[in-house]
Amino acid sequence: MIMSKIQFVLPVGRYMKKSYGLVVSVLLCCMRVVADPTITFFFKSAPDIQKISQKIRKPGKLAQHTVHGIIQHIPVAGILVTYAGYVTTSNYNGEVVVPRKHQKEQVTILVTPEMTPIALFENTILHWQLVPGMPAHMYSCELKHNEKTGGYYWNTQEVPLPADKIIPLSAMIIVADPKNITVKAGQTVTNETANLVLPDIFVEKGINIVKNDSYMLTVRHLFKPVDTQEKREPLKMLTHIVD
Repeated sequence: MIMSKIQFVLPVGRYMKKSYGLVVSVLLCCMRVVADPTITFFFKSAPDIQKISQKIRKPGKLAQHTVHGIIQHIPVAGILVTYAGYVTTSNYNGEVVVPRKHQKEQVTILVTPEMTPIALFENTILHWQLVPGMPAHMYSCELKHNEKTGGYYWNTQEVPLPADKIIPLSAMIIVADPKNITVKAGQTVTNETANLVLPDIFVEKGINIVKNDSYMLTVRHLFKPVDTQEKREPLKMLTHIVD
C-alpha cells in the first residue's frame, strides 16, 4: 500500500506598520510522500566472451557479429521470481521489483526450476521445499560497510543448500535451471537505502522461459501478484509498488 502523509507547516508572521496597521499571515503547505521499500535487481544477458573474441579477430567479422548479436539476443523478460509469498516476472528491460518484507540487509537467492509446497491447511502454505534430484543453487547477498572508504557494497557468495530442504521464507527464488542463471560471487559497490538494489544477475544462452513459466501455472494460485501503479510525467515515468 502506498502511504502518503501530508504535513502542514503554518508559520505565521505578523508585520505591523504604523502607516497601515496591516497584519500579514503567510501560509505554507508542504507535502511529503512516503512509500514502502522495495527489493530490485536486473537480469542481464551474459556475453559469450570466447565467441566474441574469436569473431572480432577476423577481418570484416565485427559488423557481422554486431548484426547477429542484435538478432540472436538472450531474453531477459518474462523470467518468474517469487519472494515472501509474491510472484512477479522480469519486465522488458529485465528488471524485477518486489516489496521488501524483511529488515535484515541480506538476501538469499535460490535458483531452481521447481519447488514443492508444504501445506499447513487448505490454501495456506507452511513453507516450500526443494525437490529431490532437481538442480538448485543458493547464494547469499549481504550488504556490508567499507570502513576505509565509508561506502557500502554487496558481498555475494554461493552457499550450501539447506540440509532439511526447507527454502527460507525470505528467499528470492528464480524459477529457472541454475545452468542458465549466473550469480557472480564477489563484491559490488552500492548505496545504503531502504530500497535494496541487488547486483545484476546474468542469463545464459539456452534458457527455456516458456517451460519454466508453464510449471509455475500449477502453483500460481498460491502466490500473490506484485501490483504496480505507474504515473507518467514529462520525460519520466514513476512506478510504485502497491502492497
